[in-house]
Amino acid sequence: MTEKIHRRPFRNFFIKKSLQFKVTFKIFVSVLVSALLTLAVLVLVYDWKSQHGSYYYMSNDIRQDLQLLELKSILGTILPPILAVELVGVSIAFIIGLISSRKIAVPIYKIEKWAHRLRNGKLNAQLAFRTEDRLDDLTSQCNGVTEFFRKTCLEIAEHSDAISYNPENAEFVKEHVAAIKKALDKMEL
Repeated sequence: MTEKIHRRPFRNFFIKKSLQFKVTFKIFVSVLVSALLTLAVLVLVYDWKSQHGSYYYMSNDIRQDLQLLELKSILGTILPPILAVELVGVSIAFIIGLISSRKIAVPIYKIEKWAHRLRNGKLNAQLAFRTEDRLDDLTSQCNGVTEFFRKTCLEIAEHSDAISYNPENAEFVKEHVAAIKKALDKMEL
């Protein structure tokens, strides 16, 4: 009976928490600083202009503006929408940071798991990613390394088994030892 593996993408969203936090934090802070600098420059420029009387909101009908006896500062008119847009931008940056940090963390996590399995002697470990074409070359290279070491170890095991079955025949042993040496010479130790 085969069990279907249920993925839990939201529960397992943070695979490598420290890495994901750093990436998200850097993206969030850079957008936040940019938004705050933009807002500060805008406020300073319009505040300076309003003190010198050159930037005020007026309609085309001056008599109507004078009847209202109220001139609105352009900063008071434009500041709330700019703040709203910047808040939306910072929120989007945070979401982009979360998503992009996961796109970085998942391949690193899988490569670490693959390397850990190799280190523990599991030479049948295969590295696989779902549909990330940009990692195809890396996947091929890593799986090629695994295959090379697996074949070399199998070749050495076959020759050592042959030696253990017939240890008395010196020429036979010498032949298999030479084959083992040849297999080991493929690697730089």
